[in-house]
Amino acid sequence: MMKNLVTTKKTVASLKGGLVKSTLLLLLFMAGSCNMMYSPQEYFDKVALNTNMISRFGADYFYTYEKYIKGGGSADFNTCEKYLLNYSIASAEQNFKKVKDLYASKETEPMINASLDLYTYVLNSYKTDHLKIARMIDQKAPADTINNALAELDKKSYKTFAEKYEKLWGLAETYAKDHNITVKKMPF
Repeated sequence: MMKNLVTTKKTVASLKGGLVKSTLLLLLFMAGSCNMMYSPQEYFDKVALNTNMISRFGADYFYTYEKYIKGGGSADFNTCEKYLLNYSIASAEQNFKKVKDLYASKETEPMINASLDLYTYVLNSYKTDHLKIARMIDQKAPADTINNALAELDKKSYKTFAEKYEKLWGLAETYAKDHNITVKKMPF
């Protein structure tokens, strides 16, 4: 009887050890396959393609807003400030989070970092300089005042924006080519 009890304890201990090893192997497999959670197309879309929403920056952002308003716009975004806060900033923050939550492999890390850098830069400008101009527009400031503010915004930040945007897209186009992803250039 005692021999059976010892054998049973060894069997249980062996099963527990096997279960622990199996669980650890499963966890290691899952961690190693995180980069397989998304296809290359999905990585490209989240990291690069979604930045098309922020490709209008500086004075271009406000010219696009004017076209939006003249086209009928939306009651939800009936002021430039609301459009900036509730659409542009909200969308950029959501896309930033999607990129931040991605697994960064050796291959995708430079592209992910460039995207996060671009989003950080744009969001900072949206929440400060762009917001000041949006409020000027809503308060119907004189056209010269708004135009001067737009010129200053571009002088201050457009070159850096363009550099960050081009850096990301240089990496993204290489990634797309390596993964047979078709990229259509925007006509602007």
